[in-house]
Amino acid sequence: MTIKPLSSIPFEDLIQCFLIAFEDYYVVLPEDTEYWRARFVTARVDWDLSFGMFQKELLVGYVIHGIDKHEGKLTAYNTGTGVIPAFRANGIVDKIYAHAFPMLKEKGVETCLLEVICENTRAIRVYQRIGFSIKRKLRSFTGELPQKLLAKRLQKRHFSEVLEPGLYCESHYAWENTAAAVKLLKENVVTYALASEDEIQEYIVIDKDHNMIQLESQSGKWSELLHAAGTIAKLVKLKNVDAGRMELIKELENLGFKSSVDQFEMQMDL
Repeated sequence: MTIKPLSSIPFEDLIQCFLIAFEDYYVVLPEDTEYWRARFVTARVDWDLSFGMFQKELLVGYVIHGIDKHEGKLTAYNTGTGVIPAFRANGIVDKIYAHAFPMLKEKGVETCLLEVICENTRAIRVYQRIGFSIKRKLRSFTGELPQKLLAKRLQKRHFSEVLEPGLYCESHYAWENTAAAVKLLKENVVTYALASEDEIQEYIVIDKDHNMIQLESQSGKWSELLHAAGTIAKLVKLKNVDAGRMELIKELENLGFKSSVDQFEMQMDL
């Protein structure tokens, strides 16, 4: 078997292997190729620094890396790892990472990052064996927002306007919820803000499928922001909320939001 960059194969071949590898996963993944093409753009994937294991010409395993600055460091984010069932238990992920690390270092990458479902103990052991350690827990929620009219109304704003006051905190967000990801989503997301005398104090970023990508509140009055958000959406989802954001999580639970799939964020410095 040989390891090659994923830039060497057609995207459709990668997605075929990607979906086979995830057939018995904890959640059902979309099968639409164009969905994944867009998703990997948002994840800032570098196909020359993403690698696959090949049995002759057949792709049997892969590690897909997004490359970008994250919390001040050039980071390789694992946005997808998989091995098709017939080739598991051969240490393929270990071998791909061993191949990738020197090339990542050569490109100036300082740290590697990934997310793994908390119940996926087998994958966690593999990543720990490679050298990753758990950094934090990320929680996901689904629920209905209150449908009450308030004195303060959300106003549509350009995302750049909520960045200027310094409300955005990068450490609150996982890779695909950061400002860099929001900018790439472009017209697929809308930013709304609560303002007092034209000073933005709270904001949300929400996509067309009612996924709440970002929420920030200067005052920490999450109830006010979430009630206001109920005027633009009803059933919403929040993915990868930092478990340390206890006040936000408490308010979500008070509103009846249910936790869905939780993940660990794992990190390894190169």
